Amino acid sequence: MPFVVYIFTLSAFALGLAEFVPIGLTDVMASGLNVTVEQVGSTVTAYALGATFSAPILTALTANWSRKNVMLVTTLVFTLGSFVAAYATTLSAMVIARFIAGIGHGLFLAVAASTAATLAGKGKEGRAVAVVFGGFTLAMAIGVPVSTWLGGIMAWRPVLAMIGIFGATGLVGLLLGMKDPLRTSQNNQAASVTKHILALLNPALLSAALVTVLSYGGSFTAYTYIAPILTQLTGLMPTSVGIFMLAYGVFATIGNILGGKITDSLGVNRANILIISGIVMITLGMWVFSGSAIMMGIMVALLGMFTFGAVPALQARLIHVASEKAPDATGVASGLNIAGFNSGIALGSVTGAFTISSVGIIYTGLAGAVLSILGLLLLLSQKAKDK
Repeated sequence: MPFVVYIFTLSAFALGLAEFVPIGLTDVMASGLNVTVEQVGSTVTAYALGATFSAPILTALTANWSRKNVMLVTTLVFTLGSFVAAYATTLSAMVIARFIAGIGHGLFLAVAASTAATLAGKGKEGRAVAVVFGGFTLAMAIGVPVSTWLGGIMAWRPVLAMIGIFGATGLVGLLLGMKDPLRTSQNNQAASVTKHILALLNPALLSAALVTVLSYGGSFTAYTYIAPILTQLTGLMPTSVGIFMLAYGVFATIGNILGGKITDSLGVNRANILIISGIVMITLGMWVFSGSAIMMGIMVALLGMFTFGAVPALQARLIHVASEKAPDATGVASGLNIAGFNSGIALGSVTGAFTISSVGIIYTGLAGAVLSILGLLLLLSQKAKDK
């Protein structure tokens, strides 16, 4: 495995931290910025929207760039945005900086997997992609809970600044370690850009991606505000939230593995029906059992397992739909699904904020279940039409 692939892994680790660390620090960030927890949720929304925009659209627009240059620019944008967000003195400045950092996130992930597969060579493509996304999983399992714990015992700004340091380390590694620019033929560049942009408008792909948006939106309606739920409803101390984040991350890693195996054994439709139904049941459970620390520990762990079990299942389904409905758009399907995941995170944080401000934080789990049910119903209707 080329060493530069492991540099991709380090960058993916930084991206995972950036996306999810603020979720565990919602309470302390709200106190430090003198705003409400639902307002802090807008920093999660902004980051996810940046990634949503860049994953499919900028991937198409930069099709004629060398892969090295794309990854250098995206890592630089991500790093600068992360540092500015860490030390922003107002919520609005932090939201803007997080959106910019998210732009780097979406485009980097969309490019890194295919680039790693190309560098690894035939027969090692799958392993290379797994190594890259291993950094993202490692961030969930270890980086986020450790950051949550540190944010509970020290200032939260240095914790966010560490994300920028990891990004800068990855930038230097890419600059020095990635020798092959991986240029494509000039004759194919304009056609490739046009084809990819048009593919983004394919109704079948957009409809399939909407299942991802709604299903993930339901999960993150509850998870984005897990810190205030645990402190305000379950009665935990802020320093204990990291333990629950650790359980989420560990089971997210397990779920990612199980999701792939279930998809292979049951097929893309049945696997997604099972997993999305699981998200519905768990978010409902978080509404019912929010007053019990033991039950919430179980619910949070299972939410991590089902949420990240959905990643390979939903990804495989969108690629499957592309292969049947839009064979020329299979290359765009991956980036579109990354956009779908991040749109779901943005939708979830907005839905959670609206729920908290209108009816109370106790109903975030119920609101999340409703969103995921909509995703499940959409999936079932699409499955019925395909018969």
